[in-house]
Amino acid sequence: MGSTSSILRTHAPKQSERKIKMSTGRGKVLTPSEAVALIKDGDLVAIGGHATRGRPMALVREVIRQGRRRLHIAGVNNSIDVDMLVGAGCVETVETADVGMGELGVAQNYRRANKSGSIQIIDHSEKTAVGRFHAASMGAPYLPLKMEPGRDRLAKNPHLRPVTDVFTDEPWMAVEAIRPDVAIIHGHTADEEGNVQLDQEGLHLSSSDILIAKSARTVIVSVEQIVSAEAIKSRPANTILSSLEVTCVVETPYGAHPCSCDGRYTHDQEHLDRYITASATAAGFERWLGDYVRSPADHYDYLKFIGMKRLMEISTKRLTRQ
Repeated sequence: MGSTSSILRTHAPKQSERKIKMSTGRGKVLTPSEAVALIKDGDLVAIGGHATRGRPMALVREVIRQGRRRLHIAGVNNSIDVDMLVGAGCVETVETADVGMGELGVAQNYRRANKSGSIQIIDHSEKTAVGRFHAASMGAPYLPLKMEPGRDRLAKNPHLRPVTDVFTDEPWMAVEAIRPDVAIIHGHTADEEGNVQLDQEGLHLSSSDILIAKSARTVIVSVEQIVSAEAIKSRPANTILSSLEVTCVVETPYGAHPCSCDGRYTHDQEHLDRYITASATAAGFERWLGDYVRSPADHYDYLKFIGMKRLMEISTKRLTRQ
């Protein structure tokens, strides 16, 4: 195990290491197109959210629209976000605990790519996937974890090493810190300076997203609403990231669709069912991409395609701008 001082070193807030062209004149607010332009081919990109909840799907669609390639995607428990990126040919490596569609079935683009060997897969448990981000968020080179049953993952994963507890001689596991080039996560609200909040209903799922953001060099946060600085200050307990930790914010109402956004809207079962059916074949998925990603000019065009009636049907809370 490493020294106590290295493990407990705190993570200093950082400014982005990439140059940002601000065209809006509104603090750190960018359009989806401008924000995704910060992602380069070959980047290590970490994606927030859990299963089909809280995914930055508007940003994922924009990544595909801009034709990024050779991305190394990392996460904790991924779903349609990674499956879409893999199917669109954007991905070279996937590093996560799972890519699945839960009760909806198998992530079929991901399964085909895995079977063909067209992508590299670095397999994690949820504990070790979170551990990589946790270590980086503290500024530590690795995080010690209690040894998990079985040695197969330890032998195959280049970011895991067996270590010995210097106090008890018990076997432990060192999980190497991960330092993404870019993190993309989805929140509920932010002000123009990049202070990001979740509604009370979503705070219980924020821990891994916070670690993902704090581990990355560039942090892009899509939010349901840009609100006033006064609105942010009025509920300080809801702040998950400060402006010092965020590179830019992007206003994307229904930006997690077809995934859910806790407290705002549920997942769109009809749309996800349509996705599962379409992605059963590579040709079907290409047609789906044409309809829902490549044809819409931007996120707002996509929302028009989904339709206000459907968006209202999945909504659980409707807020006015503050």
